[in-house]
Amino acid sequence: MKTETIKKFILPPGPILSLTLIGLLLLSAVLYYRAVKIQRFLEPALAISEPRLRFTQSMNNLLSQEFGTMKIDGIRFKTGSIYVEQSLLPDGARSEKDAGTEILKKLSHVFLAALSDPDIRNNISLILVSTRQPLSPDTALNKEMRTPMQERSLLILNSLYSAEPQLEKNFGMYFAATTVSVNSAGREPYWVEFRIVPTERLHIEVLQRLMKYMQ
Repeated sequence: MKTETIKKFILPPGPILSLTLIGLLLLSAVLYYRAVKIQRFLEPALAISEPRLRFTQSMNNLLSQEFGTMKIDGIRFKTGSIYVEQSLLPDGARSEKDAGTEILKKLSHVFLAALSDPDIRNNISLILVSTRQPLSPDTALNKEMRTPMQERSLLILNSLYSAEPQLEKNFGMYFAATTVSVNSAGREPYWVEFRIVPTERLHIEVLQRLMKYMQ
């Protein structure tokens, strides 16, 4: 009797197979729907990031060729910028030819290679050599210190030109020197920044890639 009672609650193989197939179809539909939603998010995100990633990768390749892939004391690489400790670069007290020659030579090779490549050059608006002036509560002292810091920025830029004369001759319009006021509490004042400012072309390329998602 018990066996016959249990058999009443067990479905035949046919309905079980049908329910299993229906469950698999529903699961596939849910997974497909989620995949489509993820794709709709990822495609615009990739469209936005791809031009900048390609430009950054090109610059990283040039940096690796000159500096290698190992970490170097006194030099940092960030997206769009190269930071060098001030102590490694000319300060006016030493000859331009004696101070930071090797580092400046490598940097000049990187910038010359980048600007000589039309695809990379078209995405560079400016390479800004920037020293950092620590701010103090004394505004008069800040004004007094700004001039020598600006002069040092120009000294570093001229040293870069001396390391690779073709930079000034062929691509001088892409370079500028300045000094930036920063909080004296941080470590940033002790770094000189070589900042690569991108052109509007990168932004235009991003907008062009996004157009198809806006239609």
